[in-house]
Amino acid sequence: MATTLAEQAVTDFVREWSTAEERGEHRALDDLLAKDFVGVGPRGFVRSREEWLARYSTGTVRNTSFEVSDLRIRSYGETAVVVAAQTQQSVNGDADASGAFRFTLIVVRQDGRLRLAGLHLSPNAVPAGG
Repeated sequence: MATTLAEQAVTDFVREWSTAEERGEHRALDDLLAKDFVGVGPRGFVRSREEWLARYSTGTVRNTSFEVSDLRIRSYGETAVVVAAQTQQSVNGDADASGAFRFTLIVVRQDGRLRLAGLHLSPNAVPAGG
């Protein structure tokens, strides 16, 4: 019998992931990302798991804040799709990488625990007239 990922477990996982992102804790992220993780950035670039982790292990990306809100979770058996809002104050190298985004996370149960299998970021659209 298939089980469905509980919304609270997914919410807790997203909080754990966002805390690791905010702090740039590449070792914690190493434990949270699925082995075949793929991340798509706000400008369409694709990063492998190793490339995603290297942003922090090399010190290229540094966050001073990383806030997640408005979680919308849909579970499909051992997989959950999360759509949420995210704001950050950060730098990527010498460039300001701060902004407001929407993201989609794919959370899966793998080896008995939750892991992040994929992430896709999009910049928030500017409201009409603004």
